[in-house]
Amino acid sequence: MGNVSTGNQERRTLAPSIAECSEELSSVAQSRTFQQSPRLIRLLQYLCSNSVFGESRRINEHTIGVDVFAKPPDFKENKDSTVRVEMHRLRRKLSAFYATEGAGHKIRIIISAGNYTPAFQFWPGENGNGKPAPEADPNGDRAVGSLAPGPVATAAKNPTKFYAIGSIAAIAVLCLVVAAVLYNGRRPSLRAPGAAASPNGEVHILAGYDGTAWTDDGGRRWQPDGYYQGGIPGRGPGDLEPATPGRRLYQTMREGRLAGNLPDPGGTFSYDIPVKPGTYDLRLYFADPVRRSALLQEKEDGQNLRHFDVAVNGQPLLKRFDVVADSGVAAADVRAFKDIQPAADGRVHLQFTPNPNQPFVNALELTPSAPGFANPIRITPRQSVLVDSQGNKWGPDDFFIGGRLIAHPIPADVHLPELFRAERYGNFAYAIPVPPGVYSLTLYFTEAMFVPSAASTICRGPGCRVFDVTCNGVTLLREFDVFAAAGGPFLPVTRTFHGLRPNGQGKLLLTFSPSVNYAEVRAIEVLDETPQAR
Repeated sequence: MGNVSTGNQERRTLAPSIAECSEELSSVAQSRTFQQSPRLIRLLQYLCSNSVFGESRRINEHTIGVDVFAKPPDFKENKDSTVRVEMHRLRRKLSAFYATEGAGHKIRIIISAGNYTPAFQFWPGENGNGKPAPEADPNGDRAVGSLAPGPVATAAKNPTKFYAIGSIAAIAVLCLVVAAVLYNGRRPSLRAPGAAASPNGEVHILAGYDGTAWTDDGGRRWQPDGYYQGGIPGRGPGDLEPATPGRRLYQTMREGRLAGNLPDPGGTFSYDIPVKPGTYDLRLYFADPVRRSALLQEKEDGQNLRHFDVAVNGQPLLKRFDVVADSGVAAADVRAFKDIQPAADGRVHLQFTPNPNQPFVNALELTPSAPGFANPIRITPRQSVLVDSQGNKWGPDDFFIGGRLIAHPIPADVHLPELFRAERYGNFAYAIPVPPGVYSLTLYFTEAMFVPSAASTICRGPGCRVFDVTCNGVTLLREFDVFAAAGGPFLPVTRTFHGLRPNGQGKLLLTFSPSVNYAEVRAIEVLDETPQAR
């Protein structure tokens, strides 16, 4: 914190410190004034977390309505005044707080009229003479006794300067503090039994989400947060780059609590999910906001800033888990487990424990499966579900990293199965999450671009598309030519591989590396062939 000399006095000219700001946020959220206002606390949490992560520029009346108040994406601000009303209430509530129990605070949270960006401002006694003077209330509605305000610290204007600190570990703490201290966890911790399960026994939960249920392109119905104990809701990363499938799964999160500026040793949270007897596949979805925070130093990506443990029914699943390191170049991470069974009380108990940092999760799902085997994974590059002639369900494109989607026109006289009519192409990869085990992989191809009927300026026939395919660094296909392998255009060709095992991050990492023009794939099938104990 810097001071400048002015005669016999010293006057503060820099913004409040990180510790001072986080302490003030915590005081506001836990005050009597806000005790009965969880809706306003969520709003304040959203505004401040966006400021910290440098996302204030994208916040407006519409995004607040959708993200905070669960309005539909097409809602019209000119016909729905919810956001304006709640912002007015928030400013009045802040005014009431600083006129009463917060009157002696040396720092105030300011949200000026017409603005959605919170600022932290020095207040009485901080201009060098310690004598308060009347000043219009910057939060809006009436005058309060105050001193001429000192400098305002607004994270959105210069987040790197305002939050500059001495170590990357402290950056991580700050990001978590601001997201955590603004919500006091007073909402009920459990939803009514059965609220999360679908008729087929599947459970899909969006952690930290408090809106209405929605169905994704794969037909999975995601429910708002439920069956949790402890933790606090928060907002996921505002920037998911490279392009990430299922982006909506990562918009919210549940996170362990903080105590002041330090991790709370009691910052564990859990889910106790009632399910029918049987075995289940479990998937956990993670996207850490720290990964692309504007507060990181240049050339740093957030690895080694957060570690935590995950257990199911008291048995460890993940130890000192680092999401950013685990995801690699991807913006999000998915971990998969099989043979999950309910405990004696009929619930699956998931525990997220600091080790030593705050645990979090964005989404989780349980799907019934055969004992000993993970459910098949079938992916086709399209945005909707496809059921093939054998009745197999192929989900929409998922787990990809890079590449583009396209469906080339197919001549009317060509009888190509629907499964082969769209492709992902380019220099791309798939990071397919699977439990420990042994798997078979089938890749589906056809050549519909470099064909004899193509324009004369485009290469046609064999040799026009050549690429390699690897799985976890092991070459599966080298100099693969789809046209040559199929024996002509618009002809299906498949390649199957056995005995594949996931890498250290629980993935079958498939890379498609072009040699001539772009690589392509039409569908991917992964089947569990783990030998079963006799």
